[in-house]
Amino acid sequence: MTDAFPKPSCWLTHRVSYGETDAMGVVYYANYLHLFERGRSELIRNLAFSYSVVEERGFFLPVREASCRYLAPARYDDVIHIRTGLAGQSRASLNFVYEITDEKREHVLTRGTTQHAVVNAQGRPVRVPDWLSALFV
Repeated sequence: MTDAFPKPSCWLTHRVSYGETDAMGVVYYANYLHLFERGRSELIRNLAFSYSVVEERGFFLPVREASCRYLAPARYDDVIHIRTGLAGQSRASLNFVYEITDEKREHVLTRGTTQHAVVNAQGRPVRVPDWLSALFV
């Protein structure tokens, strides 16, 4: 695992369901983006509140860019751990980083990143609000 993982961070435990796998019994590649989203939501929840509160306050975090590096497969019924942290932020965006590990957290299966614009209800880019930025200090 990466020793220099950004803080704050959180772990989310997940058991791979049959519906998340492909015909070979491994997690379908696109499902990793959904696992990243679950980890990101958990990080925000662990720091303060549900992501729904961010939206209630009029801010949204659409994905601008995503990357995923597949190192080893996760399979049906495996217990995996999703580690999520904030890698950085700019005036109007947030960058998250992810690692998905095996059950013992000994081997990294997948690494990824997502970049999110911060927009208002009309979809226009806005500055990261101070209260949101403060969560990641």
